Amino acid sequence: MFNDAVFRSFVSKRPIAVMSQLAVSRLLAAGTVDGLFEEVAEEQYKRKLLFSSVTKVMAAVVMSKHASVNAAYKKMKADIGVSLNAFYNKLDRVEPVLSQALVRHAYQQVCEIRKNLGKNRHNGISGYRTRIVDGNHISRTEHRLAETRDINAAPLPGKSLVVLDPRYEAIADYFPIEDGHASERSTFDELLATVCGGDLWIGDRNFCTYKVMLEINQRNAAFVVRKHQNLGTTGQGRRKRMGATETGKVFEQAINVSHQGQTIRLRLIEVELSGETRSGDTTLTILTNLPAESATAIEVAELYRTRWKIETAFQVLTTTLNCEINTLCYPKAALFVFALALVSYNAIAVVQAAIARQRGRDFATQMSHYYMALEIAETTDGMLVALPLDRWEQMASTNTAGFNQALCRVAQAIDLSVYRKSKRAPKKPKKKPKDKSIVHVSTAKILAQRKRGAC
Repeated sequence: MFNDAVFRSFVSKRPIAVMSQLAVSRLLAAGTVDGLFEEVAEEQYKRKLLFSSVTKVMAAVVMSKHASVNAAYKKMKADIGVSLNAFYNKLDRVEPVLSQALVRHAYQQVCEIRKNLGKNRHNGISGYRTRIVDGNHISRTEHRLAETRDINAAPLPGKSLVVLDPRYEAIADYFPIEDGHASERSTFDELLATVCGGDLWIGDRNFCTYKVMLEINQRNAAFVVRKHQNLGTTGQGRRKRMGATETGKVFEQAINVSHQGQTIRLRLIEVELSGETRSGDTTLTILTNLPAESATAIEVAELYRTRWKIETAFQVLTTTLNCEINTLCYPKAALFVFALALVSYNAIAVVQAAIARQRGRDFATQMSHYYMALEIAETTDGMLVALPLDRWEQMASTNTAGFNQALCRVAQAIDLSVYRKSKRAPKKPKKKPKDKSIVHVSTAKILAQRKRGAC
């Protein structure tokens, strides 16, 4: 395709859109997606509408290439081959196990690509494979179901557990939950089944349960979790001061945690914060089974701070991708869309990795997710008209080395000034209005007063 004048034009003027299309074409290759359907689907079956066609339409909506599901369907209906009603019926019944399989497959692809590119981030603690886990709640939907039209309560389509691999900066796993009222802990058995020896799991206080800590420990893995206030512990020895971090003083104490006749010895790390958290806490209490020779108390405290990487990922999903479509009220459809948003996030991770490899990590970290997503949304539809999808799939299906070479070649054309993050000064505190009885003012009069004052 580099010999095609049209393709070269998009490379020079819209390189991020080109790179993202290559990445998405590889992570969501039609043949692979349909293969996953055949392998994983339990209740759904294939007739006229392929699962890859549903995935293609919804991925376009998630990446804001089209404003709505209906708009995307109208643009692609010639390739879909079924009515809009049939399409929605298929979408509303996508099994959660399929959504999970898509995320896992995309992550495997990311790992292969990132290993070939090289220069990956340090894993955190030597000898361990770090995993950061957190829950996510999908926002309320419109009252489209007949049963919800007469109630004021917000319909909740579901929630999920998401696992981030900080080394490859990609989403590693996804555990969808259809019941919007269910606890995240309802999927802990599924999560624990994926724990392997040598893993290091980082989570908030919701993951601080006897069962989670005991089972991770039994699997020869490690954890760093914030202590839940209801967890009972028994102190062993005195509390020692170990030093300080940017956030406060660090103390350590050995403790025992017992449950149903089983006891494990843990380290309790306390950080006396120099300021309050958003919830008003002044002390951060962390539990870990990491040996002292593997990580000091200060290293554990700093490691827990990396948990916010997954919060940053959720922010990217919310602000730059259409990860929650409020017109999709069926849980399976909403969870499928969120899974595609996670796959799209991984596609962006691939793009950034190629940029870092070709232009340097400092260059890549200065790029704004917002401006990248804006170019993708504005450019991709027209680009696919000029360069049909089958050509992208053919290029993306090459071997890993060839695929990475193409990405790096496109990355060379990026002008950082177009995508650089905008820095702003800290927000000034808002002043309370002097007279609350005034409900509106004329901006033109205020500006005229300012002008007279300047004179």
